[in-house]
Amino acid sequence: MMYTIIKSILIHLLSFFIVLFLIFLLIYKVGGETVLPTSSNLSLGVKTVTPSSPRIAEMPGAYLRWLSKAIRLEFGSSLSSRRSVSDIIFPRLWNSILLNLFSLALIFIGGVTLGSFLAYHTSDVGHPMESLLYMLYAIPDFVLGVVLLSVFAFYFHWFPSCCLHSFNLHVSGPWHTAIDVFYHLILPGVTLSASGLVFITRFTKSSLGEILDAPFVFALKSRGIPPHKVFRHVLKNGIFPFLTMAGFIIPAIVSGAVVVESLFSYPGIGKTFFDAVLARDYPVILAVTFIDTLFVFMGLMISNFLYRHFDPRVKYADS
Repeated sequence: MMYTIIKSILIHLLSFFIVLFLIFLLIYKVGGETVLPTSSNLSLGVKTVTPSSPRIAEMPGAYLRWLSKAIRLEFGSSLSSRRSVSDIIFPRLWNSILLNLFSLALIFIGGVTLGSFLAYHTSDVGHPMESLLYMLYAIPDFVLGVVLLSVFAFYFHWFPSCCLHSFNLHVSGPWHTAIDVFYHLILPGVTLSASGLVFITRFTKSSLGEILDAPFVFALKSRGIPPHKVFRHVLKNGIFPFLTMAGFIIPAIVSGAVVVESLFSYPGIGKTFFDAVLARDYPVILAVTFIDTLFVFMGLMISNFLYRHFDPRVKYADS
């Protein structure tokens, strides 16, 4: 078991550095030496001057120099604001983590609830609701965000349209601050979690539907066991695939956060990345890419470890 875990970690680390190298090559090909942390003393005019195209032989060395700094979270200075990239990113990183955790909670709690309901009541309301879910899945995130903003923020004025805090809020305690933050998370969180919620709902329905036809479920029902206890056994046997689904959901959320945060003017690293792309601020672009890639591979490793830990079939195969 320990050998398998170490092997999985090494494979993920190797993949992480390869992905970073490919991304670095693309950005370094455009920005040249301006992407390196040592470029903080360059003038702001460097953005308006087309950099000389670097030679291929220089790229591995430049990547190692950048990576040695990035591992220590030293990304140099921003080309647009001349501030430290770390000072720009890390205060906003916690806002993005909060939004992603809120979206993950909506995805898995809502997806498992709706999927379980559809698995038990497919003949009643399963087909109409599934049609609505397919329509929701087909809507792009930015279109759904515009619709939610237009209806619930600008027409009904039920939710705020941007930011993370109210400008006119007189804070009188941590509870008021938490409620205000939750109030601002609803629209971007729903937008970011919509496609993932539909995906988990469909997956839950198909997974639990197969287990409901298993012989042990009929045996439990024939013994007169209450339905809620039967459902507990069904959910326990069908929970293992959800651990691997987290590995697929996390990359989708991280990539979708760029559009959603920019649309709602949410102060996270997704909007920071979008602004950096418009300003051709290469150190910030690489720093955000490094952090996002790190979170994606951490999510993959954690889901892989949990699946191996909780599923006895995989533990037996590893042994």
